[in-house]
Amino acid sequence: MLRYILYRIFMIIPILFFASFIIFYLLRLNSTDPVAQYLINSNLPSTPEVIAEIRHEFGLDKPILEQYLLWLQKAVSLDFGKSYMSDRDVWSDFLYYLPNTLLLALFAFLLTILVSVPFGIIAAYYRDKIPDFLIRFICFIGVCMPNFWFAFLLIMLFSLTLGWLPALGVDGLHSFILPAISIAFMSICVNIRLIRANMLEVSKERHILYAYLRGLKKGHVTIKHVFYNATLPIITALGMHFGELIGGALIIESIFAIPGIGYYSLQGIANHDYPIIQCFVLIMCLVFSLCNLIIDICYAALDPRIRKNMEGSHVL
Repeated sequence: MLRYILYRIFMIIPILFFASFIIFYLLRLNSTDPVAQYLINSNLPSTPEVIAEIRHEFGLDKPILEQYLLWLQKAVSLDFGKSYMSDRDVWSDFLYYLPNTLLLALFAFLLTILVSVPFGIIAAYYRDKIPDFLIRFICFIGVCMPNFWFAFLLIMLFSLTLGWLPALGVDGLHSFILPAISIAFMSICVNIRLIRANMLEVSKERHILYAYLRGLKKGHVTIKHVFYNATLPIITALGMHFGELIGGALIIESIFAIPGIGYYSLQGIANHDYPIIQCFVLIMCLVFSLCNLIIDICYAALDPRIRKNMEGSHVL
């Protein structure tokens, strides 16, 4: 098991290298020019001399491969360069904005688990009855509604109309309630539908029928046998939801004016700030890779068959 975990951690390294090269190359192949955006923001004249000087300052006058190797040499020591627009160290800014994003993602993730699991079980327990129809109807709306539009509705109701919660900025933990609900609503609805579908599929298996024949109550069978055996796909979804929640912070943090990685990265994207974009993509790749690793470990903890395969695999 330990060998497998070390192997998976080791495999994250080439994934990050590959992702860094792809995003580095694609950014320089598109039609956007960070120099032009810098000139607009700085109110500098766009003369050939000024453009050439700025391109040299940003290191954009070198061949792409040479640019990448110079950037990679610094990136391995967590030096992702300086922002083109603010001339601030990108990694230092990311560490400054990271706590707010992690807090928002954690709140949204806990909300996803605490809401989706019981409502998914209820929908499966009362299949084709009124509670099931109501839950499925709400989930249908939640899956179809973009999270930024749902965020505007929450602001209009709880901030502008009722005045219960702040609409913008960070002023205590209560400032994360509306953003967490906004970013988690779609994940909650998707997870409820997944839990319901998996539980209904498991309920058709023979061991569930045997449990009923033994005289066990429906509630006991639903929780102890049906839900437990339907958890593996749910764990996969939850692991991916955490990465999606951090990625969704791009829009939600901008709407609620939360100083986080999403808000910072969206500004970098708008300004064609290559160092910020490259750092954000690498962080997202690392987050999804770690989520996949945690999912596999949870699989092994819940299913002895998977744990046996991991222990018997000769990956090293």
